[in-house]
Amino acid sequence: MNESASHIQVRPADRARRKNLLAAFSVLVGVVLTATKLVVGLVTGSLGILSEALHSLFDLGAAVITFFSVRISSRPADESHTYGHGKVENISALVEALLLLATCVWVVHEAVARLAGGKKVEVEATFWSFFVMGLSVVLDVIISRALYAGARRYGSQALEADALHYSSDILSSAVVIAGLIGTRYGYPILDPVAALGVAALVAFASVRLSVRAVHDLLDTAPKGLAQDIRKQVAAVSGVESAGPVRVRRAGASTFVDLVAEASRLLSLDQADRLADRIEAEIRGLVPESDVVVHLHPTATNETVRDAARAVSKRFAGIEDVHNVSAYRDEKSGRYFLSLHAKVAPELTFEQAHALMDRLEEALKEEIPELAQVETHMEIADGVSRGSQDELREAELGALRARILEDPLVLDLNELRRHRLGSGTLISCRICVARELSMEKVHAIATRVEEKVRSWLPEVTEVVVHTEPIP
Repeated sequence: MNESASHIQVRPADRARRKNLLAAFSVLVGVVLTATKLVVGLVTGSLGILSEALHSLFDLGAAVITFFSVRISSRPADESHTYGHGKVENISALVEALLLLATCVWVVHEAVARLAGGKKVEVEATFWSFFVMGLSVVLDVIISRALYAGARRYGSQALEADALHYSSDILSSAVVIAGLIGTRYGYPILDPVAALGVAALVAFASVRLSVRAVHDLLDTAPKGLAQDIRKQVAAVSGVESAGPVRVRRAGASTFVDLVAEASRLLSLDQADRLADRIEAEIRGLVPESDVVVHLHPTATNETVRDAARAVSKRFAGIEDVHNVSAYRDEKSGRYFLSLHAKVAPELTFEQAHALMDRLEEALKEEIPELAQVETHMEIADGVSRGSQDELREAELGALRARILEDPLVLDLNELRRHRLGSGTLISCRICVARELSMEKVHAIATRVEEKVRSWLPEVTEVVVHTEPIP
C-alpha cells in the first residue's frame, strides 16, 4: 500500500492544528534539553555534555524550522500558490537532513581525531552527567515517537525530519553515556567508536530523507502509485479504459491528474456523475488527494445505431434523433441505416435538407460499413408548439367503445388529440388488473395502439399509458 494511504482522514483545519501542536511541543523539548545540558555541562566541566548541548542546539534549530514550515504549509491555496504551500515541508525536510549530515561529518572528524590520539577530551563520569544524559534519552524517545507518529498520520516530511533529529540525539546521548561508562571502567575508546557507528546510522537515514524530499520537489511520482490508480479507475463501471495518470506530491498532499475514456453517448449529467465516482475511488486509494478527472469520449463497443446517435449530436440544428434502425445485408455484410431527425423549427426546408445531407455524409465517414442512409425530417419541439384538444364526442364514444372491447382493459380515461405541426398524436390512459405480468400489459397496450391507428389512419403517433386498477 502506498504510504499516503495510511493517513487518517481528518478535516484540513484539525490536521493543521495537530501538526502545529506537535511542532510546538518539539520546540519546547528542544529548549528544555539544550538548557539542561548546557547548565550541567558548565557545572561539571564535562566537554562531552557541552558537546551534547551543542547537538541539542542544532535539534532546537531544526525544531524551529519545522514549526514555521508546518505553519506555512498548512495555509490554503491562494492566487499565487494554486497548488497550496505543501512544498515548504519538502524544503524544510531537505534543509534539516543536510544539517544532520553536517553534524555527522563533525562527529566523524571528532571521533577519528580521538582514535588517532591527536585529541584528548576529559569526560567526567559524575552523577549529574549520567542524570542529564538519561533525562535526554527519555525526552528524546517521547518526542521522536510522537513526531514519527504525526509524520505517518499526516504525511509530513517536516515532522519526519524533526523526528530524525531527535532520534539521532538518542543515539548520540547513548554514545556519551558509553563514553562515561568507558571512562569509569578504564575504556575511553568506547566513546569515539560508538560515535562512528551512530554517525553512520544517522547519515544513512539523512540521505534517504534527502532523496525523498528532492524527489517530491522535482514532482517524482511515488513508485507504483500511477499503475495502482489506473487499475482502480479501469474497474469503475462506465469507464471504457483508463488513460495516462500523473501524480505529484507537495508536503502531505497528493495531486492526481488522469484521463479516462467513456462512451460518447453519455449526457453531461451522466459524465459528471461518472467523474464523481472515479474521484471517490481514487480518494479511497489515496486519502486527502486532490483529483482532476478528464473524460474523453470514445466509440468503443458501440453499435451502428449508437454511432448514428453520437454523430447526430455534433450538428447544430438537429435537436434529437429517434426511430434509428440498422439492417445488415447478409451477402455484402454492409448496413442500411434509417433514422428520424428532429430539426430546429426556424430552419427553412432548403437549410434542413442541406443539414440532412451533411449528416448522411458524416455517418458514412464515421461508419465505413454503411451502404445507404435514409433520413426523415421532423420539426423539433412539436408538443410545445402544437395544440391539444378533446376528440369530438362522436369520435370519443366510438373509439372508447372500440378500445373497451378488449376484456383486459378495465377502464379508459384522458383520451386526447395533440396537433403536432402537420401530424397528430393520440394519448390515452387505460386501467388494467394489477396482478398482470409486464408481458401481458405490453401486449394490451399494443392492441390498443393498433385499434387507434385502424380507427384514425391519419394519426402519426399513439401513446398508451397503462395504470393498475385502484
